[in-house]
Amino acid sequence: MKFIISDHIEGSHIFGKWKYSHDTDVRSWTDGERLCLWFGYSIDQDLEELIKSNSIKDANGKFCIIMLWKDRMQVWIDYFCQTKVYYHTRDGLTVTNNLASLPLQERDIDHKTIEQFAKGWEEGAPLYACKDPMNMKYIDEWNKFSSDSTVFLHTASIPRDHILQHDSKGTQLIKIHNTQETNFQSLQSKIEWDTAQLEDRLHECMTQHSDVIKREYGNICSSISEGIDSTLQDQYFDADIRLMYHPKEPNTTEELAPKEDMLKQYHTKKKHFLFEIFNVTDIGAITSDNTVDPMLSYMDTVPTIWQVRSLKQKPDIILYGQCADEMFMHVPNFLFAKVPPEHRYRYQDSYGGRKSPARPYKDPYKGRWSKDWQKSFSKMAVPALYNRDVENQTGVLATSLYADRRIFNLVHQMPADVQLESMAHVTPQRNILQNRFAFPFHTKLKDGAGYECRLVLKHLLTNTLSKIINT
Repeated sequence: MKFIISDHIEGSHIFGKWKYSHDTDVRSWTDGERLCLWFGYSIDQDLEELIKSNSIKDANGKFCIIMLWKDRMQVWIDYFCQTKVYYHTRDGLTVTNNLASLPLQERDIDHKTIEQFAKGWEEGAPLYACKDPMNMKYIDEWNKFSSDSTVFLHTASIPRDHILQHDSKGTQLIKIHNTQETNFQSLQSKIEWDTAQLEDRLHECMTQHSDVIKREYGNICSSISEGIDSTLQDQYFDADIRLMYHPKEPNTTEELAPKEDMLKQYHTKKKHFLFEIFNVTDIGAITSDNTVDPMLSYMDTVPTIWQVRSLKQKPDIILYGQCADEMFMHVPNFLFAKVPPEHRYRYQDSYGGRKSPARPYKDPYKGRWSKDWQKSFSKMAVPALYNRDVENQTGVLATSLYADRRIFNLVHQMPADVQLESMAHVTPQRNILQNRFAFPFHTKLKDGAGYECRLVLKHLLTNTLSKIINT
């Protein structure tokens, strides 16, 4: 699934001014005037037909497409930005989804930025608990920086909502979507459905989506460590590999008991999975041994990266739960923004128990009701980009049944009572699990690998970084 395209670096093939190479997982098509390289799929229509008709902007699915003309280029990523694509502008233009393919040297390292983050792991710097606010602030700064910037000069990744375009005017990012605005418009409109109608539509679309994936890919890997999101998604597949981990760390032992209920149900249904203990005390070594790119934004994906890279056979695709939190609005911030302070006591179990016991939840609104909750929701409902990190580090195509434009904004348009049921009790997902798959779901807590993320970042910016520097 790797590719590299450049106007100055030698490659296996040539098209106009472009020199390019790619592995067998990347497909190609040309009519002589235009050459297209791509991987992924479309849910509604055949992706190759959409490419040939140049109808990509509104496509729904998981894909990365590079369109080449003799002296022009466009790079398209799906609406949910599930692939990380870098562009390097020293000496010309080079585009790749594999940072190690770039001719990066010592002179390309942005030492100033690395020194800024290195202050967090210097000798004598305080190491906080995993969910400590100071630690979270530090990690949030890294997340925001690393999402589209890199620690290499002249090197960045294509951000959400944009395509990369190169023509006679130079190389530029062009915005073609506005996820936050789409969320806001959805929150302002209403579909007068009850939860049963919502669940019917969700199940219909997730069935269709899963059928496409099962038709296009053979060896399917399903991660089921992320709670109800991944558990529901997994029911639509007879996955070849199911991965589950549990962190070995005192602060998270309380989470194993409710997870065992889910494990027993899998055993009862004779659905097998690979259950492994993730030793958080070895987080530094695990990071160094299993990451191949220092620009890992979401460091809580390390356990999944470790499990996937440890498999004897590389899967064709991995299912990860990206978009579900934002789609179903079942994290505490949504609930707090919607519910006036005097009524919050009714939902204490929901907003107080949905996070790891290591992280007592604090009211971000300081006891006030967010009157402009639609604006708050639209920002909070912009999906986190987990899939592209998992894909980038493992080399396995990563996708999610929740990354579907037909259903992502549905809950946002539901009546208030349906929204609240989703926020507080994950009712639509629980009902689909129970009514469609006879799988009662009781687990309240999200998984929380309580490791020190500063150590992850230290090893990313030292050991992992050194792997991709040409000396």
